[in-house]
Amino acid sequence: MSIFEKIFASKKSNDIENVLNSLVKNEIAITVRKAKSNGDMHRSKIGGKPSVPAGFEWPRFEAENYDGEIANRPLSFICQINLEEIKAYDKDKLLPDKGSLLFFYEQESMRWGFDPQDSGCSRVYYFDDISVLSPVNLPEDLNEEYRIKEYDLRFASKTSYPSFEELDCHIDADFDWEEYDEALERKGYDADFERHKLLGYADIVQNEMLTECERTTRGLYCGDPESYKNTPKDQEEAINGAAKDWILLFQMASIQDDDYELMFGDLGNIYFYIRKQDLAKRKFDKTWLVLQCG
Repeated sequence: MSIFEKIFASKKSNDIENVLNSLVKNEIAITVRKAKSNGDMHRSKIGGKPSVPAGFEWPRFEAENYDGEIANRPLSFICQINLEEIKAYDKDKLLPDKGSLLFFYEQESMRWGFDPQDSGCSRVYYFDDISVLSPVNLPEDLNEEYRIKEYDLRFASKTSYPSFEELDCHIDADFDWEEYDEALERKGYDADFERHKLLGYADIVQNEMLTECERTTRGLYCGDPESYKNTPKDQEEAINGAAKDWILLFQMASIQDDDYELMFGDLGNIYFYIRKQDLAKRKFDKTWLVLQCG
């Protein structure tokens, strides 16, 4: 390598390093473990029965399943987060410091989030006073297959960087995937695509999802390349600008253990996104879900 090539390589390395330093976020990594039989009903957990206020109306969603059957089905209860348990790990203080977040998703139709008609296939609820919450039975017509096994959760604060596929949403990158991956390795960062987390950046399996969230919530279909080609230029620019407002709220991976399996597609993930301004106003009903798998 010539002296000029070395200088250029060093400059590019520094440029990537500066990019990483400007984009770094905190994420709350989640690991699952066997549920305690006598666990606190307000604790953070995946599956089981959610704790809700009196009069809670279980969310439902009407859609066609993979057998072509259209029905109005109950959503599966996915996860309960006790916000007091995680506030020490929320370094940027983005989430409320008390209360409970509940996540739901309709598994039988298993919508992907690229169609505006997928609105309602997922729901997020925020209850600020857990003292008025109590466990509720799952709906009788919720298929046994979609009743999620209960797991307890552990949390940790970790560094998060965007996947290369998402970089263009944040900066004008002039380096390729290999250079970016090498820079992440130098920082000791190893993205794991099969994990659960709150906040930070999504571990992307397919394509970036910020633009998809903005398009679908504007009523635009995103299920094929042609749908992108027909967007007027001025509208496309507005979409790309507004896409930067979306952030990851919660990522949940598929689960496999000795006697249980929860699959989102083929070992995929579901991602709950929310606009930064909606998160600040605690408008958790404004989330959008995307499913990706390999």
